[in-house]
Amino acid sequence: MGRILVVVALVMALAPATALAADPPTGADISDSLEYVGRVPNSGMIVEGKFDRVEGQHVLVTTGRYGFRTYDVSDPANPVPLDSYQPPEILGANGYWQDEDMQIDNRRKLIIGALDPRHDDVDQTSCPGLGTLSAKNRNPACRSGFYVISYRDPSDLRQIGDFVELPAGHTASCIRGCRYIWTGGPARRDDLPALFPGVWTAFTPGARGDGRPIWVTDLRNPYRPKVFKQPIDLWRNDGATDYSHDVNVDDHGIAWTSGRGGILGYATHGLWRDPYTDRRRRARPWNPVLVAGGGVGGVNQPQTDFMHNSLRPVDGSTHASGVRQGGVLIGTEEDFTEPCDKSGRVVFSDISDSLGGEPAANSTPEHPYRMKALDTFHPAQDDNGEAIDDTLECSAHYFELSGSTLGVAWYGQGLRLLDVSDARAVRQIGYYRVTGSVEQESSNSWDLAWNGSYVYLFDMNRGIEVLKLESSTAAASVSRLRTVRAPDAQADRYAPVPASSLSAGALICPAFKSSGVARASR
Repeated sequence: MGRILVVVALVMALAPATALAADPPTGADISDSLEYVGRVPNSGMIVEGKFDRVEGQHVLVTTGRYGFRTYDVSDPANPVPLDSYQPPEILGANGYWQDEDMQIDNRRKLIIGALDPRHDDVDQTSCPGLGTLSAKNRNPACRSGFYVISYRDPSDLRQIGDFVELPAGHTASCIRGCRYIWTGGPARRDDLPALFPGVWTAFTPGARGDGRPIWVTDLRNPYRPKVFKQPIDLWRNDGATDYSHDVNVDDHGIAWTSGRGGILGYATHGLWRDPYTDRRRRARPWNPVLVAGGGVGGVNQPQTDFMHNSLRPVDGSTHASGVRQGGVLIGTEEDFTEPCDKSGRVVFSDISDSLGGEPAANSTPEHPYRMKALDTFHPAQDDNGEAIDDTLECSAHYFELSGSTLGVAWYGQGLRLLDVSDARAVRQIGYYRVTGSVEQESSNSWDLAWNGSYVYLFDMNRGIEVLKLESSTAAASVSRLRTVRAPDAQADRYAPVPASSLSAGALICPAFKSSGVARASR
């Protein structure tokens, strides 16, 4: 298939890398536990990145509005750009949206890149992600699904096969070593029943449900993917089919789906008792068995209960008294309710009484089930007391665990490092955020990745910023770091503000724009 390199973006991306500065930028608040290593030039519009080794070369694979980009990170303090690829159908140099939890197949060296229907330069009010279209007037430019991109040669990114078109495309997640892909989100669009007759009618949600579930693709042969007709992760929100946002597979093979209605864990192989039928059957990636999870207690917005992403550590790095190993589930609530201290936070749940799946399967609005919260974290809540301008964005987003240290990307609040060795007593041990100016953009952090003690923070505005934790991430080392509180945030007239969302009144994974003052100044 044809291959288009966006010339302007590529020239900028492949410009010779310069040594990263050691001084934090103007407007930065940074804890003593972190060293600021530097900022990668021309790396803005990034959403996500992951590390791999290819023929002995240490590589960072990234995605963003620019499509896909690779870096040589053999020197972790000085990433060197290798190649950039924008799928040919995308309009414009910065038209790719959103692939915010890009997956990579380390074995076959493949990128699984989700494409949200709001991806390109068309008028976004004409895209079905907002649920405004009929099938008759559907804009074909607003397609969704995923691409498969080979990075076997990181200096020569190539598309594998055709675009896989699906009714969903906000995130695409690997199951069983990327042999199967689970694709979910964004919010339900009103043209889906006509586009997929005989499928949607089987699970049309009621008034409470307004989201796309998970579609499953067999990707054992990436040149000939097979899409299963029937979606999964149904009835997730107290009996209503709703928005399935993202999937994380733990080291025991359980796939945890996050979305509106909480976090549900599914087995995809082996014999399990199905809580919906009370019979044992074999779990399959296209027909999994619900085994744990449910609604999440301890969220700031229980009426929404939108859980953005999750992780279940099973290696003993995170424990809680009275909870057996592997019984702690970490999840991010994404929400933009004002004031700041009412927006989304990180929640640590006890899954013990959810095991077997019956509590979630039997949950109803009249008799809801919620997992018990062990602890929560939000910069402006609990025992932190950090004063934050209520006009700024304060929702948690993606996180990554290394040892007992949880790094959390926090939109306008930058990077937060948490000691999660005791899930009943979570502590903040590090922070980094930037309050902007005309020359120095504010934090708009989306994700991060650990590279040993280095933290690569992926910020939509600021690009890739590299920091280093002045400690190992193991529990013994982290326990020696003191609990810290970031300085009170000053009013930031240059901070980004949400520009669009998935549905009216629900700012979930929005696009951002600069504030009016900053925009007028640029």
